[in-house]
Amino acid sequence: MKTILVPIDFSDNSGNVLAHALGLASIANAEVILFHAFFPVIAPPAAYDAQSVITALEQGKQLELEEFVARAKKEIKQQYGKAPDDVKVTCVATMGGPFEQVLAAIQKYKAGLVVMGMQEGEAVSQAILGSTTISVMLESPVPVLAIPKGVPFRKPTSVVFAAALHKLPAHANLQLLRDFIQLFQAKLQVLHLYRTNAHYDKFNAATSLEVLQRNFEGIDYDFSFDLRHNIAAGIRDYIQEVQAELLVLIPQKHSFVERLLDRSITGQLTAHPLVPLLTLPAASLHTAASVNSAAATV
Repeated sequence: MKTILVPIDFSDNSGNVLAHALGLASIANAEVILFHAFFPVIAPPAAYDAQSVITALEQGKQLELEEFVARAKKEIKQQYGKAPDDVKVTCVATMGGPFEQVLAAIQKYKAGLVVMGMQEGEAVSQAILGSTTISVMLESPVPVLAIPKGVPFRKPTSVVFAAALHKLPAHANLQLLRDFIQLFQAKLQVLHLYRTNAHYDKFNAATSLEVLQRNFEGIDYDFSFDLRHNIAAGIRDYIQEVQAELLVLIPQKHSFVERLLDRSITGQLTAHPLVPLLTLPAASLHTAASVNSAAATV
């Protein structure tokens, strides 16, 4: 990855998000685009040229971002003993909705990874109020890394890929995950959980295991199967069991009713996070050609 997009909202977790992004960028020899999308508190007066007002507001927010970077680097140095000063940081502020502007920025700056803060809270409240991070995860053409509040940056050495193997087609392309694992020389644990004994009896994992072998050849990986009615709880337990430092998912879209009923695994895991969460784009489950197109910016 050459460019990491880091959308922030100046919340308490923003400094931690930047610390993770700078740490990753230093290892990957990438640059960081620190990004903030906003709406003005009040509409510009009719007597003023709207575009001039918007430009002035964006310049003001960009200055705030630059000041934020300076403060954050001092805090990072205090916490970690050093700050990754070798990473180029470019600050960008734009007026508009965060979700739409983040997706536009991914394309504009050819980002290979998005690093965002993770919104905690019950999955039901996320369904009602919405979560920019989850929305970006579902629509982003590149991986999205969500950082929980209070979790410090460390180079991941143990990674759990919670995969619904029965939804993994024979042509699945997991090159994005492979590149990530190789970059950090981490151990990959692939986890598949059955909800019921009936699922266990019906599912033949042979084809899925062949897909994993093809995608992860030459990588240090292992796989585990278990029976858990509560999938999210099962994933959390496994993370603690293997002491993983990163969780990887391919999120699936759910209806509003399903989110209200707490059936979104991604929603449940972001509501009560243990470790950073990396989501792969849904294109990973489609044709190899579409994945290669998305990976062209990585």
